Amino acid sequence: MLTSIIIDRVGSTNVFNIVQESGVSNPALKANERLQSIIDDDLIAEYLEELGRIANISRSLSSLPRGSEESQALIFQHLNLSHKLREIGEALFKQFFPAPLQEFIRDSQQSYLYFHVDAALASLPLEILHDGTAFLWEKFYVGKAIKGQDISLSDFHPREIINMLIIADPREDLDWARREGELLFEHLGAFVSPKKINLTLIGGKTVTKLNILNSILDKDIIHYAGHLHHSGNPDENGWLLADGKILYAREFKMSGAQPKLIFCNSCLSARSDEHAGDASWYAQFAAAFIRAGRTSYVGTNWELPDRQPTLEFTTQFYDHIFQGKSLGESLQQSRSHAREHFSLNDLTWASYLLMGNPMQTVFRADSLLPDVTRNMLEPEDVTGHYPYPIAEAFEKFHRIFADKSERGENGGEESLKALFYLFSQVLFFLTGLVLANYRIFNFPKPIAFPFPHVEKSLAALFSALGAIRAIKAHPLAVNLLETLYVHKENLEKIANLRKKYRAGGVKESDFETYTITVQYLMEALLIDLDFLRHYGFYLIVEPGHRQLSFHGVERHHTHRDIILPTQANAMTYTELLEKTSYLVGRCVFYSPVKKTFLDLSPFMRISAEADGTYNFAFTKTKAG
Repeated sequence: MLTSIIIDRVGSTNVFNIVQESGVSNPALKANERLQSIIDDDLIAEYLEELGRIANISRSLSSLPRGSEESQALIFQHLNLSHKLREIGEALFKQFFPAPLQEFIRDSQQSYLYFHVDAALASLPLEILHDGTAFLWEKFYVGKAIKGQDISLSDFHPREIINMLIIADPREDLDWARREGELLFEHLGAFVSPKKINLTLIGGKTVTKLNILNSILDKDIIHYAGHLHHSGNPDENGWLLADGKILYAREFKMSGAQPKLIFCNSCLSARSDEHAGDASWYAQFAAAFIRAGRTSYVGTNWELPDRQPTLEFTTQFYDHIFQGKSLGESLQQSRSHAREHFSLNDLTWASYLLMGNPMQTVFRADSLLPDVTRNMLEPEDVTGHYPYPIAEAFEKFHRIFADKSERGENGGEESLKALFYLFSQVLFFLTGLVLANYRIFNFPKPIAFPFPHVEKSLAALFSALGAIRAIKAHPLAVNLLETLYVHKENLEKIANLRKKYRAGGVKESDFETYTITVQYLMEALLIDLDFLRHYGFYLIVEPGHRQLSFHGVERHHTHRDIILPTQANAMTYTELLEKTSYLVGRCVFYSPVKKTFLDLSPFMRISAEADGTYNFAFTKTKAG
């Protein structure tokens, strides 16, 4: 399954050894043959220069306004950067690998290819060499290690719960890096269960070296988006922070941090102009971080444009990681997605490489031991973090359920009524949320909020969702549209059961069966709505960045800063002051990543009472 190719370089001579699972065998060798090649440094340097030139063209094209498909096709026909990569990749493949090894690579049926290279070859992107039929990354899950820093699978034990740190724009001068960190934080929060990931986001000028050194200690994955500092001494490489400070690799090493993976997207992830001719630049930068622990490193060979494709590639990679795939497979799948879906001359797919064992798996998707809590709803999560109307209704049901369990009683009519109340509160909140999104798009046909009618509210919910989906848009909350369509049939089923119960069509002997069914369906929905905790549900009490949170039941309501750690700056404070000035007294749903408020006041209101408490209520609206 794994083929390792060890490459020593002495002068201009490369000496190869092949190691398979059975040991060193050099199966490519015939009698009296040696696996050696001679390739001069100037040819390698010329290849890297041409690679950089092609990457620069791709980067320049990405900054041009998007034209028609016809003009894009003409540009592609004229430049055809993928073909140029293939040409130079195939030429170097023939020079770099001896003929028997070329044949072995072409004919190999192995999935994983792991290069162990001399430091002088560390920046040579072997994965985008071309064997005449395909790039190596297309045929294999490829990884690379500098000799002496090889990572064995025995060094790794996949985790069932990942501690992940995102460091974004610590100098506050790369807006794309800040957005990458925030959007990745939002994406993983929406699509990865909190039972599988503990996610931390830090960034901005408030981040100090001590903050980072403390934050990295218990992390399995560290994602960095920002400036890199390069030095001729590997231990003096590092991450640039505010006020000209640098977190050096030697400090990272001394911290005792042992991340499984460092993923680095930055403006200097490749050779800077000053080191354009240095074929070992990548090794000089990444090596210190890799040898600081049993760490794999994903970075880029050249500077990437500050665009959506970079983020999309990154999220694709993490999606595969959290499906339990290996680093090598995750990278290959992300490359394939990029080449298939990105623009014609976009070379994001060719930009990344893995320094580490491609067979390494960071996350274990399937537990080795039975874990009955993995897909169970935690009551404290709902009552502490879900929007108030959902949390309040759930606590009411859970209190009844707990009391009956303590008395040894099964679920009866009281439990069933509490479940139907929970269902209606969840439905009304989601309908109001979706209709608020619907209004943003200014559809010509208005849709009423028919509170307190459950069946009509359900119809209004999916009518609005269908219109949003038809224009290929998304609600403010990432994953909301997909989640609701997944549960559409179950929501309709609960609505029908409720209607039958209210019509007197349920026998007393069937209460327990109905209770079990509705409880199961509601808990499945609430588990999938967990991403709502990453958004704000606030009463805007005054203009500014500190508002009254209505997450959880009443005991959890408190004034909170609504900004992310990466947003603690004067520009954000001013922006939020302006945006909230016209929302005072209104109930809102807030995306901290997009810094966007949804005015929910047409559908629900929160009013202050004379005794200092607050009253929540849904509000019926007409279609007009």
